[in-house]
Amino acid sequence: MVESQWMLIILIVFFTSCVFLIAVVFLLIYTIVQIKKASAALTDFLSATDLKFNPVIKEAEETLKSIRTVSDDIGSATSNIRNISGALSDLSHKINSLGLLIESLHDLLSIRISGVKAGIAAARNVLFDNRKKGGM
Repeated sequence: MVESQWMLIILIVFFTSCVFLIAVVFLLIYTIVQIKKASAALTDFLSATDLKFNPVIKEAEETLKSIRTVSDDIGSATSNIRNISGALSDLSHKINSLGLLIESLHDLLSIRISGVKAGIAAARNVLFDNRKKGGM
């Protein structure tokens, strides 16, 4: 009897183990099928996302190229403005120097003209004085 009880316990444990093993196998098969479905869905999602993002990425690259071109153009324009500003500054200094030169020339000519006027006036006075003395 003890033997039959042990056999019954072994049989129950064996039957329970088989049922548990079959349940685990079905659960693993179900999990593998669900993982395959999720993997396929994820692959489809990534493909669709890739198709949507490729034009956006290309447009972003074109925009960055355009921004780089505009930045280079602004750099050139800034350089040109800097060159023009330097040229205008040089021109201003030269015009200022020319003004000072003309002012100096004006002062020099004024002094010479005043000297010539004084010389003519003195010569005229001497001539008139000589005429008055000689004519009398």
